Amino acid sequence: MNLMPDGYLSLSCATNLLADGMWGGLPRPEPVASLKQSQKKLSVGWGPWREQSALCLTAAATKGDLAVYVCANPHVRSKKPKLIGRPMAEIEPVVVPVGVLRRLMTTRGGLSDHAIRPSLRTILGDEKMYVLLKTGLLVVRMREFEVWYRSERNKGKWASQRRRTKKPEGRPTKQTGALRNAVLRLVRDLEWNGEAGIAALHRLLVASGRSGIPSPDTLARLVDQMHRETGEVGLRRIARARRP
Repeated sequence: MNLMPDGYLSLSCATNLLADGMWGGLPRPEPVASLKQSQKKLSVGWGPWREQSALCLTAAATKGDLAVYVCANPHVRSKKPKLIGRPMAEIEPVVVPVGVLRRLMTTRGGLSDHAIRPSLRTILGDEKMYVLLKTGLLVVRMREFEVWYRSERNKGKWASQRRRTKKPEGRPTKQTGALRNAVLRLVRDLEWNGEAGIAALHRLLVASGRSGIPSPDTLARLVDQMHRETGEVGLRRIARARRP
């Protein structure tokens, strides 16, 4: 069991805080709402929200926008004498180089609290870092996380900010509320679902006489975003295998 040093957050804890900001205040996704009706005391979250938050946090770490540290586990003996028998409070967390972070295995695109099967090749031959990652916990400094969090929030791109965000300068977005409502209406009227494909949705919207229909690629991003937010089953797109 790892002990958390003062002033640091595990990656999973930071991901949860980020998810609260990105998605907080939105209605519960359909599967979560249905489950809570029958099991009111059950604490349950929506996986796609957390996965998207983990992707965002990992992207920041691998681009060097947010430093990730590793804290040695004092309960696991190591061949490195300096790490044996010292309580974690006395072991200063060590920054994990960005190059190493980019080579670590992820879970659904996000880094885990514990490095997944690190090797000397993954760690670029750094034996000390290898030992730390084998026995340690990946964390972020709370103060640095708060600065980065505020920076991300100030961009006004989170789903939780959609209704509060001022109209951006420049070319207006085609992913409007009216378009979102039109897509939902087609799904709930059983005229379209994700299995039919984006091309079919694009044709239906064009045939409806609506103006400003975005390209299929933009429409696909909108549908994926709506599914993450609402959990609406009909919005789930089936990944198709690419032809060789």
